[in-house]
Amino acid sequence: MKKIILLIFVFCFSPLIVKGVDYDIKQYYIKADVLENGDMEVSELILMDGTFNGYERDIIYKNNYTDSNLNATDIIDLKVYAKSIDKIDFDTFNETFDEFEQVNYANNGEKEKYILSSLNGGIRVRMYYETNNERTAFLIKYTLKDVVIMHNYFAEIYWNFIGNDFLDNINDLQIEVNLPGLDESDYFYHWVHGYFTGESKTYSDNVTKVLAKIDENPAGEALDIRITFDKNLVNSNEISKYSYQTLQEVFDYEQVLYEENENLRKEIKHKWNMALLGTGVFYGLLIISFIYLYFKYDKERKSMFLLKYNRDFIDDYNVEVVDYLMHHGVTENALSASVMNLIYKKNISVEKIDDDNYTFILQNKDNLNETERDLVNFLFETVGKNNRFTNKNLKSYASSTKTCQDFMKSYTNWKNSVVNDGIKQEFFEKKKNYIIIPFILLIYSILLIIYIGNNNIELLMGGITPIFAIMFLIYSFCFTKKTRKGIEHYSRWKAFKNFLNDFGNFSVKDLPEIILWERYLVYATVFGLAKKVEKAMNVKIQEIENINDIDFYTMNYITNIHIANLITSSMHSAITSSQTTINRMTASSSSGSNGFGGGFSGGGGFGGGGGGGRGF
Repeated sequence: MKKIILLIFVFCFSPLIVKGVDYDIKQYYIKADVLENGDMEVSELILMDGTFNGYERDIIYKNNYTDSNLNATDIIDLKVYAKSIDKIDFDTFNETFDEFEQVNYANNGEKEKYILSSLNGGIRVRMYYETNNERTAFLIKYTLKDVVIMHNYFAEIYWNFIGNDFLDNINDLQIEVNLPGLDESDYFYHWVHGYFTGESKTYSDNVTKVLAKIDENPAGEALDIRITFDKNLVNSNEISKYSYQTLQEVFDYEQVLYEENENLRKEIKHKWNMALLGTGVFYGLLIISFIYLYFKYDKERKSMFLLKYNRDFIDDYNVEVVDYLMHHGVTENALSASVMNLIYKKNISVEKIDDDNYTFILQNKDNLNETERDLVNFLFETVGKNNRFTNKNLKSYASSTKTCQDFMKSYTNWKNSVVNDGIKQEFFEKKKNYIIIPFILLIYSILLIIYIGNNNIELLMGGITPIFAIMFLIYSFCFTKKTRKGIEHYSRWKAFKNFLNDFGNFSVKDLPEIILWERYLVYATVFGLAKKVEKAMNVKIQEIENINDIDFYTMNYITNIHIANLITSSMHSAITSSQTTINRMTASSSSGSNGFGGGFSGGGGFGGGGGGGRGF
C-alpha cells in the first residue's frame, strides 16, 4: 500500500520536481567601452557549465558606500542573450546570440526569458535558460549613464565591475576597458583593485585598452578598475560630474592604498609560506616516522631456521597456540584442532553412530590446562550430558535461539583464553611508547588545518594531512613484530605446514614412523589441511608392507581418519549457525521503525557600482 501511495505521489507531482542545480562559471568576460559623452557601454559574457535553470545578475550603479561622483546616474538599454557554446573569448561578443524576451513571470525550465526587478541603487536580471549538463553563455548588454568624472586636467572612471555579492567562484575572469580614443598623454594611468593573484596590462588597438585578468576570482571578492586619462578624449560639455583632484592626489591615495595592501599581501604571503612550510614538515615527519617505525618495530627479523620442511614438533604449548602464532589471533581451525588434540591425548574417545554423526565421550581430565578444561566442561556439561555429546547436539545447541548466545559467549571466552596462553609464550613484541608518534602527528595535522582554515588558505596537501595522520595511526595499531622466539617458532611451524601440505609427495621410507601420523593429523587440522592430509595418509597406508605389525589403535584411527574433517565441519557449522541465529534475532528486535536521512593591488570594491550574481 505504501509503495502504491508513493507511486501516485511521484506521478502527480513529478512536474514540480526540479533537477538539482550544479554548475561552475568557467569563464567570465566583460568588455566596457567608455563613450565620448561620459557613458559606458558594458557587455558581459558568463559561460556556465553544468545543470541549472538560469542565472541571476544584480547590477548596482549607485553604490551608497562610496563617493557619489563615482556612481552612474542610470542604467539603460539592457538586453539579454544566450546560446550554447564551449568556449568564449573577446571575439565572441561579435557573434550572434538568441535574444531573450522580458516577462513579468517565468518558471524554472523555460528558456530565453528574463525578469527585470528593481534593487536599491540598481536592478536584478533573472535570466531563464534551462541547461542540463552542458555549457551555456549568457550575454548581457547595458549602458551606464554618466560614469566619467572630469577633473581640471584629466578625466577618470572608477568602477566596480565585480561586486562582492557574487556567490560563485569565477574562473578565467577577464575585463577589458576601452577608452574613447588613443591616449598618449601623461595623464594615462590605471589601477586594478582585487584578488592578489590577478594581473593587468595596457595596449592599443586604435584605442587605448586596459585588460585585467585573473585565473580564479573567489566568491565574495570584488574587483574594480580605476583609469585616469586625457580629458580631450571625451566631450567635456556632455560630462555632468566634476571633481577638482590633482593627479598627485590620486597618486598619493593609490600609494597609501598600495602600501596598506602590500602589507596585507606580505602578511598573506607569510601565512601561505608558513602553511606550506608546516605542510612540508608534516610530510617529512610522516615519512621519517614511517621509516623509523617500520624498520624498528614492524619489519620481521630473519629466522635462523632456513629449511623448507620440518618434521619435528615443538612441545612447549598446545596446538591451538600454534594457530595464535600463525595468525596473531584465533581461527575456527583452532577449536577443531583442540578437540582433535584431546582425542589424541585420549581424554576423549569417539564412537560412530553413522557416517555423519559421532558420539564424543569424555574419558578423563588428566593433564589438561585451564583452557582445555574450560572447553571440556562446555562441551560435555553444557552442550552434552553424562559426559557425552554428538556433533548434531553441538549444531543444535549453537543454532537454538535459547542457547546460541551462550554458545558464542563460551566460544569467545575460549578464544580469549587461547590468546592469553599465546601471550604468555611471548611470540610478539609488546606495544611500546612509539604509539605516541602517530598521535603527535595527528594533533599536528589538526592544528595545521585549523591554521589553514582560519587564514582562508587554499592548500590541498595541507588540508588532507589528517587523512594521512589517521592512516598512519591505524597502521601503527595494526602491525606486529615477532620476538626472536616468535620468528624461530613461526619459521619451524611454517616448514612443518609445508611438510604436511606435501605429505603425499614423500615416499613411505622418507616419512616418520606411522605412530606419529595420528598426531600429524592434529596439526593438519589447525593448518586447514586435514582433508588433504587424510587422502595422502590413506594412500600411503596402502603402500606400507608390514601393515599387520601396526599398532591396532593406530590402524583403527587411521582407517577412520576422516573424523578430523567431520570435527572441522561440525565446529564451523556450529559457529556459523550461532552467529546467523544471533544476527537474525538482532534484526528482528530492531525491525518496526522507519526513518529518513537525510598591477593588481588587493581589495576591490572602492569604486562606483557593484553587484553580484548566482545560479538557480
